[in-house]
Amino acid sequence: MKFSSQEDIEAPAQAVFAALCDHEQFQRVMQQRGIAMRRVDDRPEVGPGMAWEIDFKFRGRARKLRCLVTEVQAPERLGLSNESDGLTGDVAISVVTLAPNRSRLLVLVEMKPKNLSARLLLQSMRFAKGSLDRKFKSRLHDWAVQMCRSGQVNSG
Repeated sequence: MKFSSQEDIEAPAQAVFAALCDHEQFQRVMQQRGIAMRRVDDRPEVGPGMAWEIDFKFRGRARKLRCLVTEVQAPERLGLSNESDGLTGDVAISVVTLAPNRSRLLVLVEMKPKNLSARLLLQSMRFAKGSLDRKFKSRLHDWAVQMCRSGQVNSG
């Protein structure tokens, strides 16, 4: 199952990419949503090998997710790999320069089942794909707005 969205931001690509890589700010935002994140690597800088364990609730059940940075090509691309009990997934985040002070953030998430229960979960999600797409787009927009409020970038 794939989700994708884009958001135009009134900021240079370098500033948007730097905000993407600010894992401490991202962790604070996730905690506000009731999601617990723990860093499980000891890398001093952003790069492949950075990893987190993430605990959250989805459809009434506690879930665990391991997230690993697989690719960093500043300031254009960030790749993540995710794995949970029954799902694997890849996240591709791209920042495209539209003008010197305007960028487009593109996010693609792809999830694949590893077992039967995950296959059933994804099948039920397909039935609600329209509303999940709207929520995904809304969350990306909210994240861009949150970046702007925190002073990381200026959004449009």
